[in-house]
Amino acid sequence: MLSELTLQRHQPDGHTGRYVQAVWFARAAQAGTRWLPCDGAQGIMFVLKGELTLDGQKIATPFHIQAPAKQSVELSYSAGAEFAGIRLFPARFKALREAVSPLLSPSGLSALVELLRQAPKISTLEQWLEEFSALAPDPSYELQHTYQLINKLMQLNPLEDAYRTVPLCMRQLERQVKAQSELTPKYLARIYRIRNAQQQLRDNPLTNLAQLALACGFSDQAHLTREFKQILRITPGKYVRQLFA
Repeated sequence: MLSELTLQRHQPDGHTGRYVQAVWFARAAQAGTRWLPCDGAQGIMFVLKGELTLDGQKIATPFHIQAPAKQSVELSYSAGAEFAGIRLFPARFKALREAVSPLLSPSGLSALVELLRQAPKISTLEQWLEEFSALAPDPSYELQHTYQLINKLMQLNPLEDAYRTVPLCMRQLERQVKAQSELTPKYLARIYRIRNAQQQLRDNPLTNLAQLALACGFSDQAHLTREFKQILRITPGKYVRQLFA
């Protein structure tokens, strides 16, 4: 948590937890920036007060549907800004938008913005999740196995091993993952591997980068640095220096 930003976060469980990673609510005491993590997923952000920009582009509408995260994104906020969000798991948004269209339609999301403005707190989102949970369907057979593959990748199983544990052929899984997330299984595996390296550095900033690269499945330190910079938009060395700042 940054000093200028108060952030509340709730991770749902049960039926809703199969689709939604978290709902969150933030208030900014002063202007600032932070990096939104790259996780291959989509989310919805709600601007309640002040101004927000993503990579320098102002969010001009009360709600913003984020594209699948291929890289980290820089979020900037004005002093006094209030904003909230829903973060889904990878490959969930497209199927949900079709299944619970009353809630995820423009009119449904606009109605949620109004509720949040009247009661700007995380419990408003938690109450919304109750209605969401009643409408959210059980995933189809194909989607169940699509999510199973993605979960294996999130658990850092090698891609070839993950394919072998899921009872659909590789081509079916590739098509399903790409259709639902706009990303390939290979790219998702890259994201989760680099996020693991990032977490290792956060836990132990003094870790030797060459050793970290091999431990996390990269061919060498240069490979780690390239992937880190492409996906997280910062080099490992600079990231470590920021941890000590």
